[in-house]
Amino acid sequence: MKFLQIMEFQGNPEDAEKALQHYIEKADGHSYARKATICVDRDNSGTVIQLIEFDSWDEAQKNNELEITEEDNQETEETFGDITFRNLDVFGEYEV
Repeated sequence: MKFLQIMEFQGNPEDAEKALQHYIEKADGHSYARKATICVDRDNSGTVIQLIEFDSWDEAQKNNELEITEEDNQETEETFGDITFRNLDVFGEYEV
């Protein structure tokens, strides 16, 4: 079952994009993440939300165990402060 992790933190999208690009470069294709989307909350200024897609919860867990991911999590928290994580199994996707 497809798995989606939502990361919510305070910052600006340019810094979030820079941090994500840095992770992608350091991971050099060794990440289990399939897609990352950076969003800005229009109703809460300074709130950035990243959507990270994985093939499954198991793939996300494998990704969390990678040294590069552990290092990146520390760097991200140092840059952006507290991060709220939401871990979601994708029940269905629909084209409307």
